[in-house]
Amino acid sequence: MRYVRVPSELRSTDILSQGFCFSPGRYVRFTPPMAGATSHFAPLDKLVVVGDETVRIAKGADYKYAEIGDIDVDTGGVVFRAHRGFALPTQRPQRVQTGDVLVSTVRTYRKGIGIVTDSDGAELIASKAILRLTGATDYAPGVSLPYVFSFLRTDFFVEQVWSLLHRGVYPRMDTGALGRVLIPVATDPRVCQYVSVLSQAIADKERAIRDRNEAILKAVNDELVVGQSAASFTYAYPSLNEVRGRARFDAAVYSDEYKSKMWHVTNYARGCLTPTAAGFTVKPGPSLEIKILRTRIDSETPKDGFYRLLIPANISEYGTMSKVTWLGTAKQLPLLMQGDILFGEAGFGKGRTIVLIDELDRATTNAHGLYARRTDGDLAESIFFRCIFHWYRSMRLIDLMAVGGSGGHFSPEYFDSLLIPRFSEGPKDRIVAMYHSPAPPMAELPTLSNFVTLQRSRNCALGIWELDSEMKSLQAELVGVQELIIQGQPVRVPLPD
Repeated sequence: MRYVRVPSELRSTDILSQGFCFSPGRYVRFTPPMAGATSHFAPLDKLVVVGDETVRIAKGADYKYAEIGDIDVDTGGVVFRAHRGFALPTQRPQRVQTGDVLVSTVRTYRKGIGIVTDSDGAELIASKAILRLTGATDYAPGVSLPYVFSFLRTDFFVEQVWSLLHRGVYPRMDTGALGRVLIPVATDPRVCQYVSVLSQAIADKERAIRDRNEAILKAVNDELVVGQSAASFTYAYPSLNEVRGRARFDAAVYSDEYKSKMWHVTNYARGCLTPTAAGFTVKPGPSLEIKILRTRIDSETPKDGFYRLLIPANISEYGTMSKVTWLGTAKQLPLLMQGDILFGEAGFGKGRTIVLIDELDRATTNAHGLYARRTDGDLAESIFFRCIFHWYRSMRLIDLMAVGGSGGHFSPEYFDSLLIPRFSEGPKDRIVAMYHSPAPPMAELPTLSNFVTLQRSRNCALGIWELDSEMKSLQAELVGVQELIIQGQPVRVPLPD
């Protein structure tokens, strides 16, 4: 931690002031850098408006509801789930609107802060365990809610939360603590506006990634439904030959749920192929245990000669990497290649997948990662298979195929159970383009006033991979600007008015 000071010794007056409490958290102090001429620090409660409007639930009405766990701690996105009024877990939720910032009262220290980007007209509601910030005050010129949101997702904010919360109890962030949290404010309103447009553009790309993910699943499902042959599904108990052929005694693969869902693939009129027949081979990643490597150095930042470590735990729900780390070892490790499909084979994240679109220098994975590779390097076929794999996971079929407890295990020997339907070129190309679709450069010069609009227009032509790449670039720019504001140093805004 950079801004939290832990004392090496305590004075008797310090202990007396805390009522003779020896909880370590009582003596942690947050020490921000000295503000300069280009920025200052303002209390959070002076900058934002807190909403608290309770909704009266109608039993038969439709709602989109979000709980604490629906705030993505990695991206700041908020996923609202459709519910009928009678099925809601609470009858006293709060109203939420597009543009609101939601702060988890119990996951604040994990960056459980999200911004609402849903805009489909449905009534949005959320748990009362979430603080809802509805707007910005006029306390600091140029400060908007997206500006504040961007700083709420920084370590600068999280470290303040840690310094405020007492250890030994379940940490909570309530409205009473807002006045004790400081937000860096740039003196120049143009800098504030630049931070705001970067924050909005990042949130838009995160939402576009989620939309594209849903579109892929819908496209796969729709094509399977439309392309069914005339036969109808009838469940039958497994025969002795079926059990012998599978050489498995797992009840799940013989269940009605598994067979009825797989029927959509096996009954597809154009037929299907096993991954092996389609040209894929699957291999497990290397074991990275220290007893095998002998030497191992882990790093959060790139270092010369280190391996880029892509592990299943960091694969997002949408086919992107939420985090990349680096590994230093003298042992030669197998390398991932462009076009490889990396997927998790164990745990509760098993079946999450990513296609490595770009060439990567010295990239590898661990023993929990399986990677599928084509002999001909056909990138489009790899992307299509990944999207089919993702559909399997969304239908819970990966869970049903897996074996074992603690999240289960998807062995490479089950690989050919993932039948690939033989879609025609039209539907296949549309699905592939939703994941990977480069867009031409912007035809219009971006400015502070049109930056968000241009980015939204551009998002329509990009695939998930490109959206994620651009989102990470904007995040890196935002982090650099925020650090200059925190340190009180001047910021150059690269966009004209």
